[in-house]
Amino acid sequence: MAGRNEDLTDALAVLGNEIRMSILRELADADGVLSFTELRERVDIRDSGKFNDHLKKLCEYFVREADGGYELGHVGTRIIAVGYEDSEIATDERCLCGEDECGKLFHVHLTPWST
Repeated sequence: MAGRNEDLTDALAVLGNEIRMSILRELADADGVLSFTELRERVDIRDSGKFNDHLKKLCEYFVREADGGYELGHVGTRIIAVGYEDSEIATDERCLCGEDECGKLFHVHLTPWST
């Protein structure tokens, strides 16, 4: 049980940074996959090393690498939807728990993405 609490604490700590939240918002607003450079420019961070560090932390739980760039992962989509008043972000995809339209924004599966 301690491992689960540590995972939850680590995942929530990742969200406690404005740059990382900006990355999530930009991915949510994108019409598709964003390259590293496109995403960095949208977030307006000039230091690519600093940006990369933030992106790597998000990739552990909330963002996934896709062909040619990055996109919100399942949990990232659900987390960022909380900040959108009219549920502009679709969360009706099949939840990782196996339920269609699970509806639980915080039925979060906090395991790092495996490739």
